[in-house]
Amino acid sequence: MINYRRQIWLYPLFQVPLMLMVACLIIAALGWFLSWGRPPVAVTIALDFSSSTAGIVRQQEIQAVNSYLEQNQELNNPNQVQIFGFASQIKPLTTDFQADTSQVKNQLKQSIQNPNLERELGGGTNLNLAIKAGTDALSGVEKRCRELLIVSDGEANVDEQIINSAIDNNVKINAVVLGGRNSPAVKTATNRTEGIYLQDEASNLERLFTDTLFTKFNSNNRWMQFWLAVAFIFLMWMLVLPLDRWVLQGIIGLNMTFSGQIALGNALFWTVLTLTLIWRLWGLPFGASC
Repeated sequence: MINYRRQIWLYPLFQVPLMLMVACLIIAALGWFLSWGRPPVAVTIALDFSSSTAGIVRQQEIQAVNSYLEQNQELNNPNQVQIFGFASQIKPLTTDFQADTSQVKNQLKQSIQNPNLERELGGGTNLNLAIKAGTDALSGVEKRCRELLIVSDGEANVDEQIINSAIDNNVKINAVVLGGRNSPAVKTATNRTEGIYLQDEASNLERLFTDTLFTKFNSNNRWMQFWLAVAFIFLMWMLVLPLDRWVLQGIIGLNMTFSGQIALGNALFWTVLTLTLIWRLWGLPFGASC
């Protein structure tokens, strides 16, 4: 009786999921090549201007920021960037958030040429103040992912309330600790806000800014993961008839009713599981995409 039925690929239950799966794969491929789904981003960069970073380390910090800005200029929708310098005190080195690379660079250059800058900032390392100022600045930015990037070579405590404030304002704390030092307090702050924690020498700071941090901030992975996951769901529905007819009836020998129930149950199981994983692990790439 089975041999007289139509071929599997002639049924809408096979054709429709197949077409939808191909459509999802095309969207994912276009997203890869055209950077579809990349979130809009606002970044506050807080640079350690304490006495221990004077000289070559300071120059490497500035060069890393300039390289980030140059890469940012190539985006269709550049990050909005504001830069702070901090030590015992903190001071904005650029005015407000801006996407104009040349303007940010010029303001940064003028600020670091201020002969009184180090005296105004002091010589210590106040990470709490840097994180608070960065969080306060980002909290006023609407409809953009909020990324705070701290660069420091010192170890310091980070108060619990400072971290909670960043979480409440949807600010991710990212940190580069220079000199290979380990800073458990900073690492805790980055982990709790789902940011990035890096340890390296100042000589590698430019590479970290452009290859790791810039790439992470401007990633459309959530978009890619979503469409690939949806393609997998449609694949499971496309396999309902092959699983039913070829495997459960043809190989195992189950009756038509029972095999159909198992095949449909399998597709439904993977649909629910995949949607749950998307929701719990990545979130939907639409609307709030951070």
